[in-house]
Amino acid sequence: MVGVTLEYNSGRILEAVQSAVDLLQNPTPMFRDMGEYMLLALDVRFESQTAPDGTPWQALSPSYQKRKRKNQDKILVLDGYLKNTLRYQVSENELAVGSNRPYAAIHQFGGEIQIAARSQQAYFRHDAKTNEVGPHFVNKRKANFSQWVTLGPYTIKMPARPWLGTSQKDDDELLAIAHKHLDRAFSGFGS
Repeated sequence: MVGVTLEYNSGRILEAVQSAVDLLQNPTPMFRDMGEYMLLALDVRFESQTAPDGTPWQALSPSYQKRKRKNQDKILVLDGYLKNTLRYQVSENELAVGSNRPYAAIHQFGGEIQIAARSQQAYFRHDAKTNEVGPHFVNKRKANFSQWVTLGPYTIKMPARPWLGTSQKDDDELLAIAHKHLDRAFSGFGS
C-alpha cells in the first residue's frame, strides 16, 4: 500500500480496557452482587430441601421427626437459625458464603457427635389413680414426680446434607453477573 496512512485514536479502547482491569483489580462490587445471588439461591435450596446437585437431603429419622417440637416436615430447620444466619463476606479478592453456626459444618459434611455419659434430674407425671409413673419426660412445672437418671455415652451419626455450594444454574448465574460487570466496564467501547 503506497501513500495511504490511517490514523486511529485508541483512547476509547484503552479506557474500556482500563475500566475492565480496574474491575478485576477491585471486584468487590461484583462479589457483592454474587453474594446477594447466593443468599437467594440458598434460600431456595432450604425450601426445596435439596443439595446443590439437586438430590434431596436425607430424610429425618422417624424417631427424631416424632419428637421434633416444630417444623417436623423441614430438614435442617428447627428454629430457622441455620437458614437465617446465612451471610456472605467480601474482601479484596474473595467471596465467602456460609453460616457462623458451629453446627453448620456437620450438616454440610456429616459426621459423628460423641455424647458423654451424664446424670440429671428427670421429671415425670405420676398418676395417683393407677399409682404409675408416666413413661415420658415432662416439663418440671408439670411434673409431680422426679428421679435421678444416668445416661451412658452414645454417638449420634449425622448424615451429610449438603446445603452449601453451587449448582450448574448457580454457576451460570454467577458467570452472568461477572459478564454484566465486564459489559458495564466495556460499555464506553462501541457506542
